[in-house]
This record gives sequence, structure tokens and C-alpha cells, in this order.
Amino acid sequence: MLEILFNFDEFRNKLDSSKPVHHCFYMKGLDKHGIFYRIEFWITRVSKDASRIIAFYSERHSTLGEKDEDQKWMEEMVEKFAKPIGSTEGEWQE
Repeated sequence: MLEILFNFDEFRNKLDSSKPVHHCFYMKGLDKHGIFYRIEFWITRVSKDASRIIAFYSERHSTLGEKDEDQKWMEEMVEKFAKPIGSTEGEWQE
């Protein structure tokens, strides 16, 4: 089971600090021409009772002309959310 949370404090309170935590980004096209897309930011970790994967999720909608802003947003997500909890690049999957 995957539990997706949009509130970082709620996510942090449900974590098992003995398990590794991972973060990653995905880009998904929103139109057939590849001009509009969504960048997804995921942090995943095993829950305290080890019964499920818990994920923190955030997204940004963008266009091809916003590459510098996209890169800045991704760096901000890592600095604000991933680094403070010791996350490394990767993911958990069920």
C-alpha cells in the first residue's frame, strides 16, 4: 500500500527513522507536442510499522521555456525537504 501525503510535517511524523529515505523527480508531458509538462517531486520511506510505503508529493506545471526556473524549483525542493531528513536519490516501490 502507498500512502501519499501533501503535508510535509504529517509525512515526517509518520516516518521510521531507522529506514533509508529517498527522493526523485519525474517529468510527464501534458500535451502531444511536449510543450507543457508536469514535474513531480517524490520522497518515499517505509512507515513506522513497516506496513506501507509513505510518500510526500509535490508538483510544478511548466513549459519548455522555463528550464532555469524548473532547475531552481528542483534544487529548492531538495534543500527544503530532502536534505533535512537525510534523503538520498532513489525510491521505494511496492
